[in-house]
Amino acid sequence: MPLKHAKWITGIISLLLVFAIGLIGTLLPAFAYFPPLGEYDLSLSPWRDLFTQGEFYASLKLTLITGIAAPLLALWFALSLLAWGYQRPFFRKVEALLSPILAIPHAAIAIGLLFLLSPSGWLVRLFSPWLTGFDRPPNWITVQDPYGVSLILALVIKEMPYLLFVMLATMKSIKARESLQVGQALGYSRFTLWRKVLIPQLYPIIRLPIFIVIAFSLTVVDLALVIGPNTPSTLAVTLLRWFNDPDLSMRLMASAGAVTLMLVIVVVLAGWELSHLLFSRLTRAERSNGKRFGLTDSVLRLGVVLGLLALLNAFVALALLPIWSLTRRWRFPDALPSQWTWDNIERATPLLMELTSNTLTIALVATLMACAISLVMLETKRHNMTASNSSKPHVFDWLIYVPILLPQIGFLFGLHVLLIYLNLNGDLCAIIALHLMYVLPYVYLTLKGPYLAYEEEYLLQANRLNHRPWRNYVLVKIAMLKPAILTAFAIGFSVSIAQYLPTLIAGEGRYSTLTTEAVAQAASGDRKQVGSMAMLQAFFPIMVFWLAQFIPPRWTRWRLVLKNLFSRRNTECSV
Repeated sequence: MPLKHAKWITGIISLLLVFAIGLIGTLLPAFAYFPPLGEYDLSLSPWRDLFTQGEFYASLKLTLITGIAAPLLALWFALSLLAWGYQRPFFRKVEALLSPILAIPHAAIAIGLLFLLSPSGWLVRLFSPWLTGFDRPPNWITVQDPYGVSLILALVIKEMPYLLFVMLATMKSIKARESLQVGQALGYSRFTLWRKVLIPQLYPIIRLPIFIVIAFSLTVVDLALVIGPNTPSTLAVTLLRWFNDPDLSMRLMASAGAVTLMLVIVVVLAGWELSHLLFSRLTRAERSNGKRFGLTDSVLRLGVVLGLLALLNAFVALALLPIWSLTRRWRFPDALPSQWTWDNIERATPLLMELTSNTLTIALVATLMACAISLVMLETKRHNMTASNSSKPHVFDWLIYVPILLPQIGFLFGLHVLLIYLNLNGDLCAIIALHLMYVLPYVYLTLKGPYLAYEEEYLLQANRLNHRPWRNYVLVKIAMLKPAILTAFAIGFSVSIAQYLPTLIAGEGRYSTLTTEAVAQAASGDRKQVGSMAMLQAFFPIMVFWLAQFIPPRWTRWRLVLKNLFSRRNTECSV
């Protein structure tokens, strides 16, 4: 990319990202400085009010339980499945199933699990009345339970495929195939090899994705609203309720709670790393004792069974979405609806069309902007690496992680204050800007490896033959990188579709999307309408992921066919 003033471009984008973080708008109100409410003096009163709230401690306890248990289980299941299936032919089918789960928004999975696990859900219907004896739904708390078990399950189902996807992408860097061949030739069992040799090499590479998963688990809002407990709720949901309280003074206490949640993330991440170091030291002797088998291998075997059950739950939950959207009559305890109809979708068509239009507009614009910015930043990074023969990270490489590591509720409130000050609240451009802030990190990180690994000699040869830099950049470099670009676009698109809080806060209810409306309607009891929304919410990301895999191998053939077609037409016209 023939960029001029690369340093200026990088600096401006980094500066915009700093302002976008919006932490100042949350930190100052946490210390009672909030001019819109007439508060001009710094004070610790918001913190005193926060620490006198009994709900705060209950919410914090629940957040720590769900936010630590879910990443632990997701990591355990992902490592177990990888150790069990890597380099086995049948495991390719499991790998192919990861993309649909990765593409589906969190709220859609939560709604599907709600349909599956609730007392009147399909799981109870499947065994009733012939096994359970239930002729009506039991009085059980299987979802939104006070211990957060259903929320932990939903988080594991969403996080485990992501971690497994990241691990599969790093296998070449640790030479896993060679290590397995050598170890098995020496008589080590498969699980023992992974436990002693490969997992210790793998963990440092996937540390950052694990941190992202932990931060997400501690701060998730939409999943917690749909399937999490509500008496009390998790801390992120409690803070959202305080921010939306009609008593505006509650926002000061909510800001203090948001800062506390940021500190909780830092403490949990530090504790996680310390626990990993301690565990590594305690197991060092066991890893080097030379035993070909170990009793602890059964831990990985159990993880395989539980991981496969979690994947099965995910697909069954997703299959229930279209079933409910097409149901006319489905009485308990029937395993399947007794009557089917299209009327549910037809009645909801006007609303679904509006929600779909808003959703696709925001997602497409935000993702296209994220792809363009990522290409610019990566080209400047490549240029700097070539010029100075160093790969020193720019400030942008550090700032890009901030939106996905810090809680949304922690700094979106500060951005909301800024939007109100600029009179941009409730504007579509403001929603797109907030979506861009979350889409950009995933697009950039997805493109970074393939883009920087591109062999520049192809572009140099094209410029020597025909010095048209921009044309060659598009027709040579971008064309060769289109699989990576389309994959990054699909990931960014699915991230935008899944955004709940940015749409809710920036849009102020004026622009609803499939995600915001599905979360709002999840507690209404109208499963048919909620199923239609969640089905559409899951459909578009899956379709884009499929197109990202379908188009690249066929693009050249299509292009040549179109080129020949147009050349024939031009020849006929000239004759």
